[in-house]
Amino acid sequence: MIPIDKQAHFLAGYAISATALMLLPYGYGLALAIIAGSIKELYDYASGKGIADRWDAIATGIGGLVGEIIFFGIKGVS
Repeated sequence: MIPIDKQAHFLAGYAISATALMLLPYGYGLALAIIAGSIKELYDYASGKGIADRWDAIATGIGGLVGEIIFFGIKGVS
């Protein structure tokens, strides 16, 4: 079973990507998801308020990638 925390990161990456793809060209959604996941984990590390985990950042990026793939299938090349 995939931990709830990783599922939340995946869904956040997907949401970021899907939202970005409504306004921006392909690739930006994935980039924004990766940046957001990385910044969140860096914040956890620097602030000590959370547990920094590279797999959380990876899960966020994978969610962004899935969002890109799904929206590419829906919107096609434009």
